[in-house]
Amino acid sequence: MTANKRTLGSDLKTIDTHVITAEEYDEIPELTDEDFARADLYHDGKLLQSGRPKSDDPKQAGS
Repeated sequence: MTANKRTLGSDLKTIDTHVITAEEYDEIPELTDEDFARADLYHDGKLLQSGRPKSDDPKQAGS
């Protein structure tokens, strides 16, 4: 490794020691059945695709 080591702009030790409180959980909206239905693509009752949708502009490997 080189002598010019980059430092991160955050205090990761503080982040790692943070304990999530009940109030912080209350900020997160509850997932509904509608949310889960949008995650899977069905056609005539058959699962076609699950999870993250494909990108309209996918990255291409460099040549």
